Amino acid sequence: MTMQSEGLIRQRLKQVLFRYLQKEMRTNFKCYPENCLHNTCEVLVANGYEEGAVGLCSFQIEGKPRRVVCDSRIHGGQEQARTCQWWTPIRTKEEIRQEFHKLIFSNELGPIAARYPDAAALMWVLGSCTDEYLVEIEAEVDKGGQGNP
Repeated sequence: MTMQSEGLIRQRLKQVLFRYLQKEMRTNFKCYPENCLHNTCEVLVANGYEEGAVGLCSFQIEGKPRRVVCDSRIHGGQEQARTCQWWTPIRTKEEIRQEFHKLIFSNELGPIAARYPDAAALMWVLGSCTDEYLVEIEAEVDKGGQGNP
């Protein structure tokens, strides 16, 4: 077994972070009910007891919510979201990027490992990442480069 150079590990970390950020973006922009800004969860009550919950479209038309069932767990729910002209992603690209950066560049391995285990492992191998290095990775991730050798 051979030791990898620090530079190679840093390069791999850049690639892994880039892929995770892209995955976060793709997941957020899939036209699923649970990814829509207008989707709200309504509790169903029958005979005074909570029987579950269902996703409803709360997009306002003339001051009133549509209240159309839009829930992935119900037959036709995903199709409803895919064909909805009012479907809007919950978060913008910038919000996703800021949340990602806040977590990754906090340099706290526990929370990072919970969501991105291989990135945390690479960060652990490198030891404490300096602020200068984190800025370098952030710039690489922001410009969309995978840091290929």
